[in-house]
Amino acid sequence: MRLLLDESIGIKVYQQLKQTGFDVVSAIHSMRGASDEEIIRKAIDEKRVIITNDKDFGWLASLHKPPAVILLRLKDERTENKVKIITYIIEKHRENILGNILVASEKKIRIRRLEKS
Repeated sequence: MRLLLDESIGIKVYQQLKQTGFDVVSAIHSMRGASDEEIIRKAIDEKRVIITNDKDFGWLASLHKPPAVILLRLKDERTENKVKIITYIIEKHRENILGNILVASEKKIRIRRLEKS
């Protein structure tokens, strides 16, 4: 699964996911300061799942239909917790990611289908 981390996720999360072997790029490296729409375009072009803390991606995804969005709504924003939650989602919910928006907290994951236009 190919991942695109929004700047809000942080560079340390990118580094740890990369070291673990994930196919991941970070907007911090390749698109610093890019608009949300530019990030969505890159995700579509490269068939990457967007991972973000930014709630705006929920409605933007409904309009632009990226492959998927994982929206983290975590109380514990430490790098280790973000990596743990992202890894868990990819390992345990892989079949539910593409075509959906997943809103994840430490306690639950809500899945909403990206409607086709």
